Amino acid sequence: MTRMMRARTAGLVLAGCLGLLAAGRAEAQQVDVAVVYRLLQEGRLTVTHPDRSTAAAQVGARLRSGDQVSAGANTRAALRFTDDGSLLRVNPNSVVRLTSGSESGVVVRTLNLEFGEVWTRVTRHQGTTLRVQTPAGVAAVKGTEFVVRVDSQHVTTVLTLEGVVEFSNASGRVDVPAGSKVVADSAQAPRAQPATAEDLRGGAAASGGEGGQTQGAWIEIQLRDATGQTRTMMLQVPADAIRERMGGRP
Repeated sequence: MTRMMRARTAGLVLAGCLGLLAAGRAEAQQVDVAVVYRLLQEGRLTVTHPDRSTAAAQVGARLRSGDQVSAGANTRAALRFTDDGSLLRVNPNSVVRLTSGSESGVVVRTLNLEFGEVWTRVTRHQGTTLRVQTPAGVAAVKGTEFVVRVDSQHVTTVLTLEGVVEFSNASGRVDVPAGSKVVADSAQAPRAQPATAEDLRGGAAASGGEGGQTQGAWIEIQLRDATGQTRTMMLQVPADAIRERMGGRP
């Protein structure tokens, strides 16, 4: 009897320890959102924690849910999400807060962009989703690569470089496919429109070369219809096709 009681007690203690370990891991997954893996130019990135304490971020710094990062006027920072490896580029004079939580069993990461510009390449991962909250609305990721800007008047621009992004606010919602953009404030119904060649060059510059090799180049094509109106179409040429042509191969 004594041996059985000891065995049961040991089993309960072991189960309790395993439960605490699992809870600790789950808590770490919830609060540990991203890691700073690159700082460029002056490298002045300030982290403001939920308790309002601040610290200068260094490469390797881990960011928790609720942390706000502020990039200096001459600083570019690259962050990597710890759960799926998605990339976030924070460009100069940008302020963004990172949060992570669970909604209906799905891990939802939210980037609250108060001001500035971020570029994001999202790695598709089952059970996780990402959205960017701005003063003018919410950009929910359906695709993989996009840029979000917020200016001093709280006007938001979403530029999709690859895939599709859904933008919504109190006045409506719209899908923004690759090669398109939406420009809106909180009172406007969002409307997608073709991005210009200048827009797309700016989007490529916003990435800062993160996420590997370039996906290709955007070419602007102007077409004139039967009524004489000129329409502009943006066509993305894959990088492999560009390399083949530059190498002299048909």
